[in-house]
Amino acid sequence: MGIQFQKTDLVRLAFIHSSYRNENPEIKDDNERLEFLGDSVLGLAVTRYLFRKYPRSTEGELSRLKAKLVSTAVLNSVSNHLGFPDFVLLGKGEANSGGAGRKKLSANLFESFVGALYLDQGFESAEKFILDHLIEFAESPEKMESVKDFKTILQENCQKKFRSLPTYRLVKESGPDHEKTFIVSVKINEETSVEGTGRSKKFAEQDAARKMLRVLGIKG
Repeated sequence: MGIQFQKTDLVRLAFIHSSYRNENPEIKDDNERLEFLGDSVLGLAVTRYLFRKYPRSTEGELSRLKAKLVSTAVLNSVSNHLGFPDFVLLGKGEANSGGAGRKKLSANLFESFVGALYLDQGFESAEKFILDHLIEFAESPEKMESVKDFKTILQENCQKKFRSLPTYRLVKESGPDHEKTFIVSVKINEETSVEGTGRSKKFAEQDAARKMLRVLGIKG
């Protein structure tokens, strides 16, 4: 990323999860305090950007934009793009349960890294790092839409409204291996069914879930 830390112990600390410290008595600290600090630095950087970018927006509009930019979905996407989960130190129990792949944990790593960068190089450097990776989400509705987990949103709403889970089925796949198109259907209670398409089965399922939410009148 082109960042040279003056205090390398700070960047190491940013990737020590509490579960690792709990299982290794020689480790005296974890990244939770850095995460707490980074969350505030992140909030200020995004607030400053939005305040300047949208001078005519109301407080409510700015708050909604900020909430989207600092959401777990966005921070998880950026953190994964940077490869942060590959470097986190986890306890054995957390690692065996798939901790590194959890969205919240991944998003928290972005915040703890921001906290470490702020302490090492000050607010301007931390702000530049944050905006370098978040501006594209603020300026591209398509990019913001791409990080939404429509399957999870649909599942949570189905559990509440219908006391059942949606089911997905691969309907068709076509095209050459390097450019396949998948069609997947999602069904609720063996009644309402919607189809989605995508370049992978995963994306097709997300598209189907998004369309089902629209049918149900639920905002994603």
